[in-house]
Amino acid sequence: MKGKKKKRRWKKIVLAVFLPLLILAGITYICISLYFENHYYYHTIIGGEDVSYKTPMEVEELLYSRIYHYSLEIYGREEVTDSILPEEIDMRFLIDDSLVEIKHGQNPWLWILAFVREYEYAFPWEVTYDEKAFEEELESLAFFQAKNIKKPKEAYLKYSENEKEYIVIEADPGTEISQDVTETVVREALTLMAPKIDLEEKGCYKVEMTEGIDKDLVRARDEANRYVQSCITYRWNENEVVVDGDIIHEWIKIDGSEVILNEDLVKEFVADQAKKYDTYGKNRIFQTTDGREIELKSGAYGWKTDSEAEGEELVKSLKKGERVEREPVYSFTAAKAGDKDVGDTYVEIDLGKQHLYLYVNGELKLESDFVSGNASRGWSTPAGVFGLTYKTTNAVLRGENYATPVTYWMPFNGNIGMHDATWRSSFGGEIYLTNGSHGCINLPYEKAKVIYEYVYTGFPVVCYY
Repeated sequence: MKGKKKKRRWKKIVLAVFLPLLILAGITYICISLYFENHYYYHTIIGGEDVSYKTPMEVEELLYSRIYHYSLEIYGREEVTDSILPEEIDMRFLIDDSLVEIKHGQNPWLWILAFVREYEYAFPWEVTYDEKAFEEELESLAFFQAKNIKKPKEAYLKYSENEKEYIVIEADPGTEISQDVTETVVREALTLMAPKIDLEEKGCYKVEMTEGIDKDLVRARDEANRYVQSCITYRWNENEVVVDGDIIHEWIKIDGSEVILNEDLVKEFVADQAKKYDTYGKNRIFQTTDGREIELKSGAYGWKTDSEAEGEELVKSLKKGERVEREPVYSFTAAKAGDKDVGDTYVEIDLGKQHLYLYVNGELKLESDFVSGNASRGWSTPAGVFGLTYKTTNAVLRGENYATPVTYWMPFNGNIGMHDATWRSSFGGEIYLTNGSHGCINLPYEKAKVIYEYVYTGFPVVCYY
């Protein structure tokens, strides 16, 4: 009996507590439902705008406010921008009854479902504009103006003078834009009242942006850099000539991803240096024993670069990427480097005074009278600077109608040379004018013998009047 009473008491307590709560919850739900009779659900999006808890009238005011302040910002490559304002194209916006219809489509008694889902609706308006004004505005956009249009360029190699190496200049897609694609994109943006568009993202450019570097171009860069990393330091007849990237890159032709070393330009460079620094074939200033400073005519003497051979050597060095110091290949050398290449060891032949001097390391070792070529018969000994061709003993000098044996034979200019002349009893003076040689320098036997002991192939021989 007591248990039944206790059970009834708990039922009364539960009803007393929970019944009011249920009634309150029901009343609250009804009130909220009545609120959503005129307001949009939570999570309601119209035309991209979150209109949760707003009335159709509030949303209409919001949309008109958006229309009133609307402009389309357009972004392109290289920071070129422009915009379209509604008044420029006589743009108009017509809002129909969609806002009310959307609200009617939302059952106010099912508002609780909005907390687990979204309600999204299209733009409730129609956009119109003047077609002619639109086309004129489109054509006037900055993206279509000549000053902002660049042709696309392929990636290429460029020599950097600062870095002294080739670098890859990435491809430039340019700024050429498709008017048809751009028109479609802009019309769509205006219809949706998009605040901005990026022409790059919308694919309006004729050439797309690409990332990454062409592997063939990287290979070509590495090959070209092997050439320009070379450094050949010449001692070119006492002159320093440095062949490094600043010079070498001018000999390289880049054809797409093909690297070509122009060997003709390399050899032309060698020939230019030879022309600049060689002394062979050039006149030179000489101080005579009697104190005169004269200009000596060129003869077969001096520094002469073998341009063909040195050109080939330089090409080999460049292909290997060498960094070396060396002298060029010479076909003729002189006693001393520089413009004063005669040095201080030479035979000085004064054809005017018919007197000869032998200097060794600046010291006068011998002097002698001689007899040179017969002037009256046109056999005068030529002036100039020469290198001794060779020397030999017991030679027979042959010519038209003669064969003359000599003990010491030292040619320096073709068949002209120094030798002993035992058939002569006197030397010097004016003998050469009427009774001279065929062009050779006739010397007393003992003098010829001493000279022979000192000279060697290439020994400088200076002849002057």
